[in-house]
Amino acid sequence: MHSTQARNKIFKSWSGISEVSIIKEVATKGEHIDLCMEYWAAKQKIPVSEYRHYFYDVVDAYVRRLLSERLVCKADNVLHNVERDVKCFFYQYACECNDADLSEFVLDHLRCRDPQLFEQEQTVLEYYWSLVKQLRECSDLLNKHKSTLPRVHIEALMTLPEHTLQLLLVELYFANHNDELLPELKKQLVWQYLVDTAQLDRLRRWCWCQDADDTVELKPLEQAYAVWRLEPAMYEYALEHLEQPCEPLRNYFAQAGYFFAAEAADVSTVLRRLCTMQCLDQHKELICRLPMARHLLERGYYSLLLLDCVPVSALEQLAGDNEPLLTLLIELKTHDPTEREGFELLSKSVQSYLERTHNAAESLQEQPLLTFFDFLCHEPSVLGLEGFLSSSNLSRVPYLKSLMSRFERHVPGNAAAVLPSPHDLFNKFKHVNLDALAAAHPGELISFSNARLSQRYARKAQLNYTHYLKQQRSAYAVYYFLMEQLQLYGQITRTQLFHACETATQLALQHAGDEELVTHCVACCEMLDFDTQTLRSFLHLQRRLPATSSASSYTEQLQHWDRALVHELQQQSAEFPLESYTALMRLAARNLQGKWPTAMLQHFAASNEWWQLLLLFQYFDLPLSELQQLLPHFKCRALGVHMLRALSYDCSHERQHKRAANRQTRRGDGQTNSSQDNMTNSSHSSGLDANLQQLQRDSGQSMCSLLTHNAQQDVFAIVLCSSNNLPDECIGSTANFVELMQSSGQHCTSINLLKHCVRHQMPILAVLAATLSDQNRDWCWLVWLAVASGQWTQLLLEASRSREQEQEEYVWSLIRNVVKEGQVNALLHSFCIFQPDCKFVHLCRFLQLTAQHQDFSDATIVELRYFLCSWSQDAVQLPLCAPLARKQLMQRCIGLLLLQLQCNFDCSMQQQKFLECICRSDVGDICDLLDFCLLHRIFGVAATWIRQLGIDYELLVRRDSAEYKRLVDALTEAKAYEEALQLAALLQLPLADIVYAKWLAELEAGQLHQHAEYEREIEQHALPPAILVNFLLQAAAQQPEENLRRRYELLQSALGVIKQHHLFPNESFDRDQIEYDMVMCYVQLELEQETEPVTIYHSEYFEQIMRQERCVLYKSFSELKELAGIDDLSIANKSQLTPEMEQRLDGLLQLLLDEGDIVEALRLQELFEFRPNDLRFIVFAMALAEGMTSIVNLSSKERQLLSDIEKSTFPKFNRLTLNQNPLGRCSSDLSASCSTLEFEEIPSKEKQQTLDTLLGIGSKLKHGVELGRRIVLAYRAAMYLDKEYLDVLRTKDASVLLRSAAEEDCLQRLLVVSDIYISTRLTPKEIADSLALELTTCIVRPRFYIFHASQQPRNAPRNADLWGHSIDKDFHLFLELTPNTTMLGNCLLEYCDALKAYRRYQDKKPFEPSDAFERLSGIITLYGLPNVANSSSSNAPGSPAIPQVLSHKKQNQIYVELLIKANLCFVHECSMEGIASVLERAKHLNGQLAKAKSWSLIVRLLIGIARYREMFYCFDSLIENEQFESLLGQFDDDQKSGLRQAILAYLREYNPKNGKELLRLAAHHFLMYKELAEMWSGEAQDVLATISSAAADQGRLRCSQGLQQLLQQALENYTHATENYLLDNKLILAQQSVARAELMAMQLDLCNKALEKRGGSSSGSNQAVPFCVSVIGVQTREQFRELVNQQLSVPQTLILSRAYGYDVNWSDALLTQFVVLQRRNYLQEYLCHLRINDNVIEQVAKGYILYTQHNAPTGQQQESLGQLVEHIRSVTLKYKLASILGLKLIVMSLINEQTVHYLRDTNYGRNEPHNVANM
Repeated sequence: MHSTQARNKIFKSWSGISEVSIIKEVATKGEHIDLCMEYWAAKQKIPVSEYRHYFYDVVDAYVRRLLSERLVCKADNVLHNVERDVKCFFYQYACECNDADLSEFVLDHLRCRDPQLFEQEQTVLEYYWSLVKQLRECSDLLNKHKSTLPRVHIEALMTLPEHTLQLLLVELYFANHNDELLPELKKQLVWQYLVDTAQLDRLRRWCWCQDADDTVELKPLEQAYAVWRLEPAMYEYALEHLEQPCEPLRNYFAQAGYFFAAEAADVSTVLRRLCTMQCLDQHKELICRLPMARHLLERGYYSLLLLDCVPVSALEQLAGDNEPLLTLLIELKTHDPTEREGFELLSKSVQSYLERTHNAAESLQEQPLLTFFDFLCHEPSVLGLEGFLSSSNLSRVPYLKSLMSRFERHVPGNAAAVLPSPHDLFNKFKHVNLDALAAAHPGELISFSNARLSQRYARKAQLNYTHYLKQQRSAYAVYYFLMEQLQLYGQITRTQLFHACETATQLALQHAGDEELVTHCVACCEMLDFDTQTLRSFLHLQRRLPATSSASSYTEQLQHWDRALVHELQQQSAEFPLESYTALMRLAARNLQGKWPTAMLQHFAASNEWWQLLLLFQYFDLPLSELQQLLPHFKCRALGVHMLRALSYDCSHERQHKRAANRQTRRGDGQTNSSQDNMTNSSHSSGLDANLQQLQRDSGQSMCSLLTHNAQQDVFAIVLCSSNNLPDECIGSTANFVELMQSSGQHCTSINLLKHCVRHQMPILAVLAATLSDQNRDWCWLVWLAVASGQWTQLLLEASRSREQEQEEYVWSLIRNVVKEGQVNALLHSFCIFQPDCKFVHLCRFLQLTAQHQDFSDATIVELRYFLCSWSQDAVQLPLCAPLARKQLMQRCIGLLLLQLQCNFDCSMQQQKFLECICRSDVGDICDLLDFCLLHRIFGVAATWIRQLGIDYELLVRRDSAEYKRLVDALTEAKAYEEALQLAALLQLPLADIVYAKWLAELEAGQLHQHAEYEREIEQHALPPAILVNFLLQAAAQQPEENLRRRYELLQSALGVIKQHHLFPNESFDRDQIEYDMVMCYVQLELEQETEPVTIYHSEYFEQIMRQERCVLYKSFSELKELAGIDDLSIANKSQLTPEMEQRLDGLLQLLLDEGDIVEALRLQELFEFRPNDLRFIVFAMALAEGMTSIVNLSSKERQLLSDIEKSTFPKFNRLTLNQNPLGRCSSDLSASCSTLEFEEIPSKEKQQTLDTLLGIGSKLKHGVELGRRIVLAYRAAMYLDKEYLDVLRTKDASVLLRSAAEEDCLQRLLVVSDIYISTRLTPKEIADSLALELTTCIVRPRFYIFHASQQPRNAPRNADLWGHSIDKDFHLFLELTPNTTMLGNCLLEYCDALKAYRRYQDKKPFEPSDAFERLSGIITLYGLPNVANSSSSNAPGSPAIPQVLSHKKQNQIYVELLIKANLCFVHECSMEGIASVLERAKHLNGQLAKAKSWSLIVRLLIGIARYREMFYCFDSLIENEQFESLLGQFDDDQKSGLRQAILAYLREYNPKNGKELLRLAAHHFLMYKELAEMWSGEAQDVLATISSAAADQGRLRCSQGLQQLLQQALENYTHATENYLLDNKLILAQQSVARAELMAMQLDLCNKALEKRGGSSSGSNQAVPFCVSVIGVQTREQFRELVNQQLSVPQTLILSRAYGYDVNWSDALLTQFVVLQRRNYLQEYLCHLRINDNVIEQVAKGYILYTQHNAPTGQQQESLGQLVEHIRSVTLKYKLASILGLKLIVMSLINEQTVHYLRDTNYGRNEPHNVANM
């Protein structure tokens, strides 16, 4: 176990390593495997058990790779480490591997590990591998068992639990039905599977197979059902799990004694099912357990209660229900009526029952047998019986009534019992009264021998031959039968004899135990000329081997006997039961079902006793099909296969003939015989006749062959007759040969044998003749071949007609006829017998192998090659033929091959194989008489047609044979065009007619293909395109008038073919007329008919040139007219256009103009003489631009048309930002040397007017806008470039025009560039690439300027100008040139990557080249070579210029500029992806620049990209390296604002080290007065916070020198803040800051006074710490009010009010300080700083009155109030307040003064109450 620390350490070491690598490592080392699974399972958030499968998958792949590299030991170790079974994995890999060598290598490794163990387990591995393959084919099964079997391999199957594996095998079997799995299945699991899946049919079939006797005809699964006996547990499982079993299945279960729960208690259902299955006897115990007694009693089945299945105990339990009846039933079941005592008891019980249930007297009358039974119980006698018989009751019983009549003659007094005599019996049953006959014929003997009496009274019966057979008189029986048939019918037929034999056979079979009778029956059949071998064989087997009772058919009986013989042989192996087995096989041969006994054969096969099997098959002539069926029973299967192969070549013809005859014999017998015909057929009557009939019906057999086959001549007799002592004769010539063969005289032995060979058609005699006469060997060969092939008559006829010099002709004719008739086997044997050394044998063997055996293998080809080799060496010589020339011999041999091809194959497939075989022999390399390869290809194409047409194959030798032409024509006529085309292509015959006929046939059938298919067919067959044009024209002509769309498409296709193949001019068709007709179809189409848009026809120039050139116009008007062919147009018949058609034509021309096809528009204009306004405008604009006309030459109508055009009304042609005023550019675009042109207008007025007119025309265009734009922009560019319009128009390379605009001084450069871009229709990507290249050039080029040491610039060189504009200041203008600035930014980023690659290229490191790298290298190469004029003067004139190399610093400068420009491009379109890419590169570049200490470049990068917040890392780099001052350089105003805000945000948010100093430095640099003021204010606040924290208590400060310094510092800070606010014009903030400064000064003054006060007091040793009022810690208005009213003077109060913004209540302050506290100078201070008003004094008075309500007033207070009242200006108010307050002096003074008159006028004081409430 690993500790937590060790685990974490291992996990940490795995971080950053790929998953597969870790798995490989742990599997190879065998360590930390569980940790690896846990680690990756946790990372992937899946269970460890689930990840374990993935882990093993990776290990499997790793091990497979090791095995593929033959690292078996390492793979073995890895598998051991992960605890996998090596042998399973290796064996499965070897089986799956496609490399046989590697597979064997892996298996060898397994064998070497443990040879003995591997041999033992190999069978097991093979078995499990077969299971794996089968499972992989069953995807549904795998998905079902995904949880238990997630991976399918051998090891997984072997490790499965036994039960799970068995269940899987069962499901697998029923999924793929592989019978090989049956032996491995367990019946219990199979039964459970069938029950669980409710496969009722299979369950029912299984139950049925339990009682099946014959399992041979059953399917393998059903045979397994028969073997698998059902067990009780299986039945119980089905009873529990089957829900809805079918009725048959319920019956089968009932037969086994099992019933489903719903039926088990239903007695009726149980009995019904048992009766249905006829199994009552088998389930007596089950029936006894059923409540049968009550069931039968309730239903009234009383008689059934007497059955044995109803126990007595059950009846006793039911005694209370029907006691009398049950008592009787119990007595009947208890006592045996066959015994006397039981009979007596039963009789009494019956009487007792009747007495209890019926009236006794009536019961006796109704049941007379009771009296009889009672009589029988009391020792009955005959005499006693007579009394009972006479009873009236007994007479009602029929039997007793007849018995009573027998005793009519009984004498009552005779006590002896008299039995009936024979006379009585005759009289009773035969109605013959012998006593009456004796009385009627006295003296005669009454017996059966009395003929007269017998004739009169006896019944007549006719005896037949069977009676005599039964009497064992077989000869007389035959005689009697023949005489009887002759008497009745006058003749004896075969059928009559057959019926007699059939009867005798049946009699013998019925009395098989009576040997004498059987012997006479057999003798009878033999005497009637019928074969009794079958009967005797059957009786023999029946006596020797008794038949079993279970045999239900004759075939089963034979099989039983066969098994019995096998058992006997096993008991006595020394002696084979030949006699019995012969009898058995004789019966089997006559079996109509055709089944042979196989037990004996299987016995020998299982023991590999092939010799015994061979004897049995040969002796009994068994068919080979039996041997084939016997193959699975061989212990060594290969032995059976070899034996079958050997016997198949052993006299196959004779064996087949015999078997056919035997089958026909059995078939013929079956049509006439009865059920016992297999034992009564005769060999003479049926066997031979059937053979004759079969041979006569066979078309291949003549009567001669019939006689030869069935009645062969005595060869020895013929040889003896032919032998003599005459000398051998030599056949010298053909005439001599013919004469000898036709002569009837005696000749030498060899000649006689040849003659008999011909006469008897016995080829063997020719062989004997050849052995006697070697000089006539060739003639013997000829006779043998002619006789064997049946060609003798033809040979004799041709030999008779031929001359001596033509001897080889009839020989070759014979060979040809033999091959033609398919007798190649005879031809080969003839040469093998007579001419074994002849090289012609190879050809014969080739013919025989291909024709007879269909062998087209390499061995067959070797035979043909041997022949060709011999032919090339002139070693081929035929008998009786003179040597032929090599070519002539080959011609004859080729003829034989062609005959073979034509006559000896049944199907074309064999013919093709034959030709392929010849081609593979390379016959074409040595013989050029016939191209067999060509013939093979021809047969592959038209083999069936060659057979149908009866083509003579021999005429196909010549390639120019008319047969080929006839074949092609026939194929064409039969419309087999594909075959005709292929054949014509092979024969190099013209294809045009065939293709055209094919197209016409398809057209007639209504089938018209796509145009592309016709084009492909023309290209495929290399046909002239004019054929397709004519066909399309004909197809268009055949289209109905209403199908205008289809006709239009066909005409368009025809024009397309003409255009594609440049078929104009052509005499076969008129292109102009076709085009006219096509357009007429188009204009006649109605819009509503256009379900799909119609394809527009375009000119050749547009499709092949303009589309390749982005549809940009580069041709002048005259050139366009020439391309359109306007001058040569000629239309014979023109139609009048309707307004609707003109509208459609106008729309067509508009479409053409919109797409840019001006050539086709001009053609249609001329064809239809129809000119729309847009086309007229475009043509006029072209003429105007090209100078073909001018504004001066315009007609009045044209002038009127253009009079409405306003200047610059076409915004598509102008860009306001790019269109600059020429006059404003003169100083820069015109040099000083142009003073002579001071009054010359550039460009000329005429051109400007023309341009204005063109712009106006363009604004009028509705269609063809792109064409108009091209004309206008090209003209404007030419005008500003001071070039000819046509030169600019025809310049296809836009870079040339751009270079001209850059190098030459021209007006409106950016507008010219824009016009070039737009008019040439460059793609956004091309524009972006072009601009990126120019911008990069402008950035790179200044970095190569060379200066003297004294001329080195202080700052980095700025970027070069582009087209007269700065790419830094006017970059927005360049962005307007490109329609997609994101693309431009990406292109610039590509140059950034190229710059990196160039750096690696300089450092000689590997790099990835790209197009941008190549262009950048070109720029560096171009501008890197110093100019001589710019070089240093110290360089020698002749010294070569040294190319410069970009330093890393310059590369960084370029990289920064490229990133800045790319960022501007992305920002222009808000491309967030591009901006993110730039920022990512900038971050990476920042690190490099920091390492290179390129601080200025970092600042340039930061300010240029201007995304400060995302680039705070630049600030980090500068501050960390103490280069913050670099940010404070001289920048533009727009840059300075953003940078200032970014610096402040950075310093405030990140608060770096010395942040305040940096912030103050930045603020001073950027004149940020407000920020400076805020900083001073902030510092002052910090000081105040420090003072407040040191305060003694609330409202007081402890005075000290430190406090003085802090207050002084705060005062200075607020002062500086005020100054900066004033500099920033922030007056309000300045006032607030001043107020705070005053507050600090006041607090400092208070502190100073407190310290002075302490210094002026008495000096003591322990002086108290001075305190002062705190005015800097006011938090609330109450504190403010308290300070104002209690502590502060008026100036101090004003300062405090300004500092905190609280309003002062001066009435309260005056009341408190001046009146209450008696501070006399307070009023003076107030009057010095403020103006006192009446309202304030009035409020003081009111406050004093309220004060006096709680406090006692004093005189000083009254005096102070008087002073305040004296300052009131209102006389009324002064008098009023003085009166209220009791200030008598003031009242009296008012009265004594002049103001009294005023008071009187106001009537003050008389009517008004003077109290405080009114105030």
